[in-house]
Amino acid sequence: MRLFLSTADASGDMHAAALVEALRRRVDGLEVFGLGGERLIAAGLEPVVEQSELAIAGLVEVLGSARRVLRGYTGLRRALLARRPDAALLVDSPDLNLPLAAVARRADIPALYYIAPQVWAWRRGRVRQLRERVRDVGVIFPFEEPLLREAGVPTTFVGHPLVDRMARLRDGLDAKQTTRELGLDPARPVVGLLPGSRRNELACNGPTFVETARALQRTHPEAQLVWIVAPTLADAPLELPAGILVVRGRTHEAMAISTCLLVSPGTVTIEAALLGVPMLVAHRSHPLSFELARRLANVASSCMVNLIAGESAVPERIQAQARPLALAAELGRWIRDSDARAASRAALERAVSRLGPPGASERAADWVVERLR
Repeated sequence: MRLFLSTADASGDMHAAALVEALRRRVDGLEVFGLGGERLIAAGLEPVVEQSELAIAGLVEVLGSARRVLRGYTGLRRALLARRPDAALLVDSPDLNLPLAAVARRADIPALYYIAPQVWAWRRGRVRQLRERVRDVGVIFPFEEPLLREAGVPTTFVGHPLVDRMARLRDGLDAKQTTRELGLDPARPVVGLLPGSRRNELACNGPTFVETARALQRTHPEAQLVWIVAPTLADAPLELPAGILVVRGRTHEAMAISTCLLVSPGTVTIEAALLGVPMLVAHRSHPLSFELARRLANVASSCMVNLIAGESAVPERIQAQARPLALAAELGRWIRDSDARAASRAALERAVSRLGPPGASERAADWVVERLR
């Protein structure tokens, strides 16, 4: 089987890599080409375009990188049409992948969509695009299946792949040993900083996170600060204060040994919740992007954990609310108060209990094979 696969961000790369590994156990001679990052390449993807070229979020920010994005899209489109795979597997990244689904449909190449666009949050016109362009949608949140099926989109709930990944990490982690391996003191609190997995997220959030780190160094000198670089980014291209440890390549381990986290919205919030680590969500974006998103959004929270939980399990500070001194004060409460940490972990556990049982990647691989027979 020859499979075209496309995903443009770090979380999609991780989930797609687990799916490809499961598919290889079911399909002899599987060939995979397209767009992916480090994990997919390690799983055998032949890259057509570098994922870092297309790792951009935000309406205005994408326009600012239009030439680079168009170049990447054109390369993927040409590869899809020239190599004519048995199927196209499109993972998340709807602004890129829904147009590619249209290309596949016109070329009579069956398309499957894994990790659906969040049509329940905004841009519900995408429901029609899914209905017209793809054979089936594999969703990872239980509430998505009835919503899409009611709109006439063939949909299968396969479960969230992070349930397995984070459970294996939690069960097999020696926290003290890992803390020492990272060059940290197990007797002191650790604050992990994750400003985003895309270039523009880092540009918008980075200065706020840096100033928050400086404030924490003044108010809580006992805390060890860790700047966790996403795999989609080559480095941490910011001038960080002295004393901050930069970690790349051991993201989940660094998160798991943290006392608390400062994170941008996204899949990282699900990861932190499954690891049971208290987190504060903070995010800044281009003012125009924020205003457009605010007007288009159909949900009350930018944090997926809160949407799953149906409650404010995770505090959020967006745009003007994301003030470094205030963020440092909120993180400081978790640093010094074990009861506050316990209450946060309980709320996170209630939320992630709704994500379904283990085995999501295996079920997703069965779904792909069955739909392409």
